[in-house]
Amino acid sequence: MLGHVRRTRVERTGSWLGGSDPGSGTVLGIILMALVGLGLVLAALLGNLMICRAHARTGADVSALAAASALDEGQAQPCTLASRVARLNSGILTDCQVDGSDVKVSVGVDTGVSMIPRLVQSARAGPEPCE
Repeated sequence: MLGHVRRTRVERTGSWLGGSDPGSGTVLGIILMALVGLGLVLAALLGNLMICRAHARTGADVSALAAASALDEGQAQPCTLASRVARLNSGILTDCQVDGSDVKVSVGVDTGVSMIPRLVQSARAGPEPCE
């Protein structure tokens, strides 16, 4: 006899890929791509909400300033001007209160997101007392 070759079988133990079936990498790849896609969608929704919040904040600030200025000039209906300014800034005036010489307004902006359909921000404006 020339030589006897003894063959042993090497098994991977402790590896999570050791017992995998052919094609399981494809399934893992699909799951990974779905998670990445979900993350991108969530990032886009969050970005949209942040932009809408900024629009609502800007609309509230400008509307409050316009109404306070109109009130200071003696106009009887400063909330009408605040509503028009809010609409020009892609918002909707949801509340307007005159408190002495101050005006407090709330402006809402539609988000297009079903869970949070509208973001509302408030602002207050009026003359600063002189010292």
